[in-house]
Amino acid sequence: MFGLKAKKELADEEAMVRFQNGDADAFDLLLHRHSTGVLRFIIKMIGSRGTLQRAPTQVEDLLQEVFLKVIENREKYDSSQKFTTWLYTLTRNRCIDYLRTENHRHHDSLDASLLRDESNGAVVLDIIKSRERNQEETIIDKEIQRLLDSGIEELREEFREVFLLREIEGLTLKEIADITDTNLSTVKSRLRYAYQNLREVFIRAGYFEERQRAKEV
Repeated sequence: MFGLKAKKELADEEAMVRFQNGDADAFDLLLHRHSTGVLRFIIKMIGSRGTLQRAPTQVEDLLQEVFLKVIENREKYDSSQKFTTWLYTLTRNRCIDYLRTENHRHHDSLDASLLRDESNGAVVLDIIKSRERNQEETIIDKEIQRLLDSGIEELREEFREVFLLREIEGLTLKEIADITDTNLSTVKSRLRYAYQNLREVFIRAGYFEERQRAKEV
């Protein structure tokens, strides 16, 4: 059993090694630390498509399957690898398998051209990262979240996953490249596409026009 201090100080990688050596408490610690993030990633990655609309428990089933994969594949984990990279690789692969099985992979054409201006996604990032709002802004905040959720769901799978891993789960570009089995250049390119397409969602909704009018008042 871990004490409270030990739980806080124990690194994920060390906990996983302990689990490999038969310590069930170490697995419980990892489950406690990461189940919320993994569940959030699954929900955003899968979206509200198909059977998830009829059976919300499917999301929880997928979460359980991911951590069952952790148990089944524990001997394959290399302690020199960051645990979150390994965990989100398992999660991503399970989500992709689900999407393929349910025939929900999106092949929408992406007509929006990629602008080379580095400020491309700056406004969207400001929206995403702005979490300190007063009570009067609650309604606006809910509308922003609705637009953001809608925009994320519209993203093609390869753009959605890198965006979620970066901006929602906070992983590094290198970790994302490892998880998606791509290179840094590809990850950066997909992020730019994601930012641009999310920005288009806010443009269509008239968000920027309303914000500009509010500044002029």
